Amino acid sequence: MTKAQKRLRELQDRKSKERARMAELSSVDEWTDETRAEYDGLEAGIPDLERHLRAAQTAVEDEEREVQDKAGNGGPKPDAEQRERIELRSKASVGRYLAAALRGRAPDGAEAELQAAAGVEGIPFELWQPPAREQRQGEDRAITPAPGTVGINLDVLRPYVFAPAVVSRLGIDMPMVPSGTYASGTITTPATSGAVPKGGAGDVGDVPETAAAFTVATTTAHRIGASLLLSLEDIANVGQANFEALLREHISVAVSDELDDQALNGDGSDDDLTGIFERLTDPSRTTAVADFDGYAAAHAGGVDGLWASGIKDVGIVVGPETYQHASKTFQTAANYKGELSAAAYAMANTGGFWTNKRMPAKGTFDTVDDVQQAILYRMGRSQMPTPMRTAVCPHWGYFTIDDIYTTARKGQRRFVINTLVGDVILVQPDAYAQIAFQLA
Repeated sequence: MTKAQKRLRELQDRKSKERARMAELSSVDEWTDETRAEYDGLEAGIPDLERHLRAAQTAVEDEEREVQDKAGNGGPKPDAEQRERIELRSKASVGRYLAAALRGRAPDGAEAELQAAAGVEGIPFELWQPPAREQRQGEDRAITPAPGTVGINLDVLRPYVFAPAVVSRLGIDMPMVPSGTYASGTITTPATSGAVPKGGAGDVGDVPETAAAFTVATTTAHRIGASLLLSLEDIANVGQANFEALLREHISVAVSDELDDQALNGDGSDDDLTGIFERLTDPSRTTAVADFDGYAAAHAGGVDGLWASGIKDVGIVVGPETYQHASKTFQTAANYKGELSAAAYAMANTGGFWTNKRMPAKGTFDTVDDVQQAILYRMGRSQMPTPMRTAVCPHWGYFTIDDIYTTARKGQRRFVINTLVGDVILVQPDAYAQIAFQLA
């Protein structure tokens, strides 16, 4: 065990003992002055202990990244500026941003410093990473750990607030837009190449004449929002870890859910984003009910030798009904090789087979009610050592807070938290395809 790991273990043990002692003191019928002073001292020390825990956790993660770097399989090591941003993130609090909005004032302290470092006016995206499991009071639910570069506004980084969203499954990068309209070049005609004879003067036949063509796709900001009703009693407890975790997780889930809907199904009308289905072409009418071989053929059909060199490079996102159907579709007696469902086979042997509740319902593009759309993603080149960008959905880097509804007599405030994201742009359209499965 390293020094940093020992330090983290000591702080976790201390936290556990102090919480146990506070629970013991709370059960006492009558407090003496000494008892009250001890309890108040333990309670006052919680924020400081939490900060030390976050710092210790960061140190352990840094050590793990260094080990990975030496082994040649780690990500980029944070530089001094990135480390400072990570430290600021550990000090800042979503709750204190809300408290400042409640008072009608600008944030100060670590919150203001983080805004300045990120170059935004609202709540920076990087702050929405939920606290680690060891850092939360009374929280035992498992949570997907953040990647080592979370909190750093790298161009191809998907903000952690959107990590549960389907955009991550489909390799859609979410670059930050400082301001204004976002533009991205989209390949429309791939270039061809060929061998050129020595001393070739550029005559016809020396160099293929099919040149690459691209168009510039642009997008403006679209607003996604969620609201949170808090009482003044809640605001008084914004320093508590439970409350902070609740804020981050609740907003992350709510906003990610709406992003799923927009990124998949938005048709570009009114305030909607232009989603990925709007960018893709509807498949031909399917007539056969999907069986085991049909599901296997869907992944195999995605192998094109360019964006996918094998079925491990092909992932498919389907609707819940399709996933349920695949989970109970087994190999037939004629080619029986064990009790293996189509869904289990796909997860074990392909690039992925997932579902998302925001996928279109059955019958939304076909007259047959039992046909459901799906998205095939050829992810081979996006997972290379030097990954190639295949699609983008830009964001404007922050959340804004509006208090548009107040019930003063109840001591309640409704916070409306908005973020700005752009349309889905397919930079490499050949990496994606729209397919469909008939389920009955």
